[in-house]
This record gives sequence, structure tokens and C-alpha cells, in this order.
Amino acid sequence: MPLVRNPILPGFNPDPSVVRVGADYYVATSTFEWFPGVQIHHSRDLANWTLACRPLTRASQLDMRGEPDSCGVWAPCLTHDGDRFWLVYTDVKRKDGSFKDAHNYIVTSPAVEGPWSDPVYVNSSGFDPSLFHDVDTGKSTLSTCSGTTAADRVSSRAS
Repeated sequence: MPLVRNPILPGFNPDPSVVRVGADYYVATSTFEWFPGVQIHHSRDLANWTLACRPLTRASQLDMRGEPDSCGVWAPCLTHDGDRFWLVYTDVKRKDGSFKDAHNYIVTSPAVEGPWSDPVYVNSSGFDPSLFHDVDTGKSTLSTCSGTTAADRVSSRAS
């Protein structure tokens, strides 16, 4: 087994979300106020990673005009339902106070390299979203965090 360097992605790559599709691994990371939004890296061995894409490349997918430092894209979640990639992300407009001004969106693509769809607005009731696809029922569940502390502020919604 090859020696794995730590961190596996050098530089600024916070809030990693990892998904396996066949023999391929993908990790999506936060980009905050940087555009294009979200970086997705690819690996076959979990040791060697290359940049696969930056899916949020259009203003229609991510409009961060007027957002202060450290806002923008927080903790994206990359999933695959067997047919397509799903990326759910939060665009944080303001982070002052106990409640954030945070809007959650989903984009999809048949291939990780794109093209990625225009966003579908999900809600503004939390941040750091996670998406789960239940292959047995065909339903997906979205979970978000809506507070500043503790797991008791996590909410879920199935569709």
C-alpha cells in the first residue's frame, strides 16, 4: 500500500464530502467566497487526487455579490443515486448572530465533469446540508443544521 500524505489535498480544502462511484472516489470541498464554487477532486486509490471540476461556474448557479468574507459556499455534499451526481450546497449570505442567512440549493449532472444544471432552491432553514438516496424506496432525504451547537438542531426532509 502506498504511503498516503496528510492532508490528502494540500492547501485550503475544508468540509470534505466523499462519494464512491464504482472504482472512483470523489471529494467535494467548500470554497466560501471563492468563485467558481466548490472543488471536486477524483481518485482511484484514495492517495492520489486530481481536480476533476468546479461545478458552480455560472452566476445563475452561485451569485455571491455583496457577501462578506467567509460567507459563500459552506460544506457541499456530493452524492450519486446510481444515475447522476447530486450536489447540495449552502450559499451563506450573512453569518452574524445566532441565525445565518443561508440558502440551500441542489444541482445535478450525469457526469462529474458536467454539465451541471441550474440550481433548484431547497430551503433557507439551515446550512451544511447532507443528501441521502435510499435505493430501496427510491426516496431521498435532505438534512441540514439550523443552529450553532449540538445535533439536536438537525432537521431532515424526505421527498
